[in-house]
Amino acid sequence: MSTSNIDLERSDIRPFEPTKLPLPWRGVLVREVNRLKTRNDVIAVGVCGSLAYDDIWPGADLDIEVIVKGDRPKEIITTEQEISVDYGFFGENQLSEIPSETRPIHDPYGTLARELGSRVRDEVIQQALNAQLVRTQNGLVWAKNALSEDPFSALAWITTVSQALAEIFTLSAGLNRTHPRVVSRLEKATALLRRNDLLETYGRLLGFPQTLEKAKELLSELQLGYREIWNYFKDKTNGPVYMVQQLDSEAWFKNRIVPLYEYDTRDLVNLVLSEFRFILAFIFNVAGYERSPDVVFRDAARFSGPPSHWVQRYKNILRLFPPDEIPRLLALGNDLLKEARIIAEGESWMRNG
Repeated sequence: MSTSNIDLERSDIRPFEPTKLPLPWRGVLVREVNRLKTRNDVIAVGVCGSLAYDDIWPGADLDIEVIVKGDRPKEIITTEQEISVDYGFFGENQLSEIPSETRPIHDPYGTLARELGSRVRDEVIQQALNAQLVRTQNGLVWAKNALSEDPFSALAWITTVSQALAEIFTLSAGLNRTHPRVVSRLEKATALLRRNDLLETYGRLLGFPQTLEKAKELLSELQLGYREIWNYFKDKTNGPVYMVQQLDSEAWFKNRIVPLYEYDTRDLVNLVLSEFRFILAFIFNVAGYERSPDVVFRDAARFSGPPSHWVQRYKNILRLFPPDEIPRLLALGNDLLKEARIIAEGESWMRNG
């Protein structure tokens, strides 16, 4: 495994050493990097995600970022091997889209190190924070718009913005973002921020503790929902990339979802709520919507077949929340947004990073 020593010595970019990883991750990474190095179009290879920063857990996937020659558009490929392995391919004109937390493994010309080293960490974090603050504000406005007509449509938006709020607190603490383990990463972040109260408040947005008590049922709902909706997107170019690419949901579910349930049910509940909303957004997109409507379930009533089944399962999950609690959750979301703005403006990541 090679990197450009000159460039790395002049930057804060740390190369990644695969020997640090346990099996099976180490074996898969070495095999895949060696395979990529034989390609004539590959310029550099890096790894990002939790494994790049020694955050190893039973369901950890492997995120490999690859720079290729030419003006190739960004392409994401998801696979299920001994573990889940995802690849991001970036042409020479798309280097700015490479995740900032990437660490070089094979970088003989220093291309990846130069790109990463050219970025100012504080600016990258501030831009990400600003984007999530806007996302949260918009989602809460849409929730308010939907509340009087359909509280559960409002709830769908509230649980959606919970993801952005968690990311704000996580980034503010100087930690990297994560999609599958949002709550457990947030727990570390709030400890660093010395605001453990935020974790408890955040849990209320996800319906804790009643949703935690139903974690096994939520796991089953997602598995059955996947089996019903997966093939619906097979001929859709604008479907979720993993449903378009992978034959069925079984290996995906086994490798990526079940470990969350076994490792931390808080993360499983969070993922189920976000995944149902995420896939519903694609269903709306396929139906010709530019974005999901404010009153989500009013418009979703028009769907039939697998999309209708997905919507019904999602509504059943949201019914775990008492309807009279939803206005209070909206107010809670706005309170957390205020806290998030204050913490983001405090630039805590400069001290914790």
